[in-house]
Amino acid sequence: MLGVQPMIPDDLIQIGAFTAPHGLHGAIKLRAIGQPDALLELRRVYIPNKGWLGVKQVVLHDVVPVLMLAGVNSREDALALHSVDVYAEKMAVHLEPDTFYYHDLIGRSVIAPDGSSLGVIASMIDTGVQDILVVRHNERDVLVPLQAPYVRVLKENIEIEPISGLFDDS
Repeated sequence: MLGVQPMIPDDLIQIGAFTAPHGLHGAIKLRAIGQPDALLELRRVYIPNKGWLGVKQVVLHDVVPVLMLAGVNSREDALALHSVDVYAEKMAVHLEPDTFYYHDLIGRSVIAPDGSSLGVIASMIDTGVQDILVVRHNERDVLVPLQAPYVRVLKENIEIEPISGLFDDS
């Protein structure tokens, strides 16, 4: 059916999307969300409309993860996965200290250093170089780079030390 999105199990996180075949024997590049080296220990991935596929190997080509998957044995098989979103179990992706899943930040309240409310995290943007917080502030979105020391992820909320004018309503 056209336009119907497959159901993704709740215990999964999106780790990226396939981009292009790598070589002739089914390897495929992944545009990773987050740190590519966090994916090196993956044992299986979830592909919408295909289900679980075993991961035979993950290598980094420069900083791009390249996956060898069970059942993906040719360049044509890999090409068929172009632009397909890829998911993994949350616990399968190793996170370094002070790193977070996007979904753990979305919905958190945003405060200034004085404790005043600045809004709520509406979404995240992965630019490949810098993660961007999309802060919903008085019915508009404010884009804030997730950059220390100006942004601190606290236990219950996110503290932002905004530059002058960033959250002004005029």
